[in-house]
Amino acid sequence: MHLQDRWKRIIDELNTDRVTSVDELTERLGVSPATIRRDLNELHELGHLLRVRGGAMRAEGAVYGARSEERRSGLQSQPAFADSVITNAAAKRAIAKLALDYVTPGLSMIIDGGTTTYMMASMMADDAYHVLTTSVPILQCLLERPRVKVTVPGGELFREQSIILNPYEDGILQHFAARRMFIGCQALTRNGLMQTDTLLVQSERRLIERAAEVIVLADSSKIDAPASLSVCPLKDIDIVITDDQIDPNAVRWLNAHDIEVKIARTDADAAAA
Repeated sequence: MHLQDRWKRIIDELNTDRVTSVDELTERLGVSPATIRRDLNELHELGHLLRVRGGAMRAEGAVYGARSEERRSGLQSQPAFADSVITNAAAKRAIAKLALDYVTPGLSMIIDGGTTTYMMASMMADDAYHVLTTSVPILQCLLERPRVKVTVPGGELFREQSIILNPYEDGILQHFAARRMFIGCQALTRNGLMQTDTLLVQSERRLIERAAEVIVLADSSKIDAPASLSVCPLKDIDIVITDDQIDPNAVRWLNAHDIEVKIARTDADAAAA
């Protein structure tokens, strides 16, 4: 069962007036208790359910995959975080696991807002890292890791995308230097790393300037996807981590721009779950 299908099944099994236990969900879905607990924790963080001791309850008004006019407001053409995290979830999880190979003790890094970068942060060990992030979910995730030093730049909160953006030049960012930056995208094309909102482009350009190495986490659906605004050209990207559904032609043109392409196996991730 694919991850997004399992998550939908879990939500469908829950009630607002009583707790559905981990044991019940394990029996009904035919997966391990550890998998159910992990899914419940992640769905709770995304606001799709209420996690309680021993199980979960349906959150009032929370509908898996719902898209209202209110939730579509925010950054231009950017999906809400809760909607985006369920799209291509298995590929994103596999990419996030592979990205951990580049997270080493003592590393100073920028983790940009996004669902794949969030999955990576949720898998990080509690170690002596220094992380600068614009993402509220990533911040919440790292609060549980006391050895990780976290820096958050000031700015305006965009609730639907769960990120903080600052349109001004001043602030702590200009004093931060990162060894690596982990960033997602709306699209990755021959024109470079692409987004659809001008404020997001402005913010991400400043983040990239503060990093010695740029690592793009992009599932294969983002390759040559439509997007109108360039964050940076391909020459500014060092590594792309994607999934095994990427078109071989895309690998070739990325390699032609001296970009190292790392491919995560989604079947291996599914087996591990």
